[in-house]
Amino acid sequence: MKLENRLSKSESPYLQEAAHQPVHWQMFSDEVFRLAKELDRPILLDIGAVWCHWCHVMDNESYSDQEVANIINRMFVPVKVDRDQMPDVDARYQSAIGALTGAGGWPLTGFLMSDGRAFYGGTYFPKNDVQGRPGLLTLLPQIADIYAKRRDEVHKSAEEISEYLKEFESRTARPGELEEKAVQNIIKFALEKADNEFGGFGTAPKFFNATVLQLLVEEAGRTGNPDLRRVVDTSLDRIAEGGVYDQLGGGFHRYSVDRYLHVPHFEKMLYDNSLMLMVYLKAFESTKKELYAKIAGQTAAWIAGPMRSPDGPFYAHVDADVGADDDGSYWTWTEDEVRACLNREEFDLAVRHFDIRPEPNDTRELPDRNVLRVALGAEAIAKETSKDEEEVRKILASAELKLSEVRSQRKSPFTDRTILADRNGLAISALVEASLVLKERAYLDAAEAAAEFIMHRMADERGKIAHASSGSKVLYGGLLDDQVYFGIALLDLFDVTRNDIHLDAAEKIAQVLREEFEDREGGGFFDRPVRSEGGGLMATKKKPIDDSPTPSGNSGAAIFFDRLFAATENRQYFETAKRTLKAFAGGADTFGIYVANYGRALRLHLGLRKILK
Repeated sequence: MKLENRLSKSESPYLQEAAHQPVHWQMFSDEVFRLAKELDRPILLDIGAVWCHWCHVMDNESYSDQEVANIINRMFVPVKVDRDQMPDVDARYQSAIGALTGAGGWPLTGFLMSDGRAFYGGTYFPKNDVQGRPGLLTLLPQIADIYAKRRDEVHKSAEEISEYLKEFESRTARPGELEEKAVQNIIKFALEKADNEFGGFGTAPKFFNATVLQLLVEEAGRTGNPDLRRVVDTSLDRIAEGGVYDQLGGGFHRYSVDRYLHVPHFEKMLYDNSLMLMVYLKAFESTKKELYAKIAGQTAAWIAGPMRSPDGPFYAHVDADVGADDDGSYWTWTEDEVRACLNREEFDLAVRHFDIRPEPNDTRELPDRNVLRVALGAEAIAKETSKDEEEVRKILASAELKLSEVRSQRKSPFTDRTILADRNGLAISALVEASLVLKERAYLDAAEAAAEFIMHRMADERGKIAHASSGSKVLYGGLLDDQVYFGIALLDLFDVTRNDIHLDAAEKIAQVLREEFEDREGGGFFDRPVRSEGGGLMATKKKPIDDSPTPSGNSGAAIFFDRLFAATENRQYFETAKRTLKAFAGGADTFGIYVANYGRALRLHLGLRKILK
């Protein structure tokens, strides 16, 4: 097998972007491991995503450099992986590199033995040494030399990491009894972690933690607990007003780089928007706060509009940047740009409303541009300017429309048109809910069309759902989350449409889950089919219970089977949910806010158990 760059054959946008590079990139497969063994070389593994800014930096700075490429091509078998299309591969190597360095993320850089086990790694590496951090030109020859001359040490390191991962997975799934206090412990962690001043959880960077918010919204509605309501309202208000929400186009950026929810990483992910849409819908139902309905409506329109494929399903994400040297220019503004497209009255109110300044409103993160965020509402501006509040709203609406039109004429960031089944499941569920809460039939129609595509174009004859599709062909086989979250989406559709085709498809998925994914001895479900092939770390059995960042497949499976029981009254489904929850009950609540979806699943199951008694 001749080593050459083979990425032009891939349908991954991340891999395609590297097809021109001088590095002899291979796609992840068992064939690569055989090649590495034959050549007696270590594997250089790069895992990233097309939306990842630092992945682009490393690609342009290092992997497009001929000097770096020459070393890699001579000493390594280089392999590139799209984490969105192969999340099970990413999960295992994130754990391995995390065990080595205490950190993970993207790009993930791993050095592997020829059998796929990791022995060294990190995240971003510059080309040259920087402030004590080794660059690739220094690191690559050292790694190759160690691999060639100190193989016993390398083997020992790889073996220790593999054993650590096995032991860690065994600790994750600790059986126990199902008790109410586990839900309360998770809620207690969330309240302790909440930022009561600026919203959200923790400090910076600040992610949405949508499953935490959903748990708190549901518990606040169920109990009327004012502490829960305060945390939810503070978070949802600050997010809605912040730069982390797209004030012109609707929808949420991926996370905030600061504590204040002011400056985001600008990529917009389907899963974030689907989960946050559900949170705002639930919050509006319990509070009737118009702001929440507005945010929900704008987000639903974004998902069902520009994110919708002509064939029905929803695209994976929109990038942050329009180029490697860009940093959110599409989404941000200078004061002069705003002035150029508004009349004087609109400009005077818009700069107050969006906190637009001659010098940017956050010079630390974006030295040249303003992020639009709501600094003053219409009521406050009316008082400052002695204008009628309704008049202020009309002027601001006109200004927003003009700004949106100008922005739409800019070169837009890349949209990844890959269809991911698990994320489409989340979007379908959110749009079904939006159709009910916002009374918009179009959202239900969009949800049904997406489900029809997946049932007919991404399911095999047994009803098993594939993970990824280009729209015309399947790209990667089905994983746990695909079965679970598309299965829940089918049940959401059935609840509204009463169309048996949705229930029948959900029951087929249940059969697939029990036959291909379930741990018959220990309970719970593996993230990939039990009989999946793969050596090295791919042989590691994982039963995920943490929400990172999408809801856990196992907590989702418990919700799916309990809801299937509610729809069919088949007691076997209830028992499957119980086995799943019990498999993690001995330690799930020690994961803090990262098992909020387990708390939701346990709450549902305890409620059903009470009814059955």
